[in-house]
Amino acid sequence: MINTVITAFVSFASTNIDDIFILMLFFSQINNDMKIRHIVIGQYLGIGALTTISIIGALGVSIIPHEYVGLLGLVPIYLGIKAYVDHKKESKDIKNAYQQENQNGENGKFKESTATQGNRIITFIKSFINPSVVKVFSVTVANGGDNIGIYIPLFASMSLFDIFITVIVFVLLILLLCFIGLKLAKSPFIQKNIEKYKHIFVPIIFIGLGIFILIESRTITFIFKKSLLR
Repeated sequence: MINTVITAFVSFASTNIDDIFILMLFFSQINNDMKIRHIVIGQYLGIGALTTISIIGALGVSIIPHEYVGLLGLVPIYLGIKAYVDHKKESKDIKNAYQQENQNGENGKFKESTATQGNRIITFIKSFINPSVVKVFSVTVANGGDNIGIYIPLFASMSLFDIFITVIVFVLLILLLCFIGLKLAKSPFIQKNIEKYKHIFVPIIFIGLGIFILIESRTITFIFKKSLLR
């Protein structure tokens, strides 16, 4: 059992250590929409999905062809572009916000009341499927897509009891991973610089991560060959 715990720890650490930096970025973006629990839940769901797929793969059932796993790299690329666009839009909105508030007057109060009712409906929907959870889940799965290639042979060599122990270790280590990411994000030096330059860091890192995933998984080569065969 001790050997299983050590193996699980080494396997998890070697495949998910890079998630700390991604988690740190997410924790630095905590606001009314993205909360700590959303990031933790998204991380658990993401690694949980990768682990589940790997266990099924170890039983001899291939769910996702390896070539298509790399397509998940498009997710962080999309999020990076969206973060840049949202920043530009937010900057523009801030410039016009004060003027719009003065012009709205009493009508603004009615609109605010109507908007509040709409926000309650959106909040109710988000309580089931929160966009922030989906975002963290997507990036976690995309960044850990290559983990499947390591986990499948690992689980294939284990008994059901060993797999169960490994999953328990993974559950505990995910919590530790989130804790480290949160502590790093709250570090005064890191918090100050990320807050100041996150409109630059987040798009570049996410887009770079997506491109790296596409290249490392050879998905670009796969797509190019497919296009030549047509």
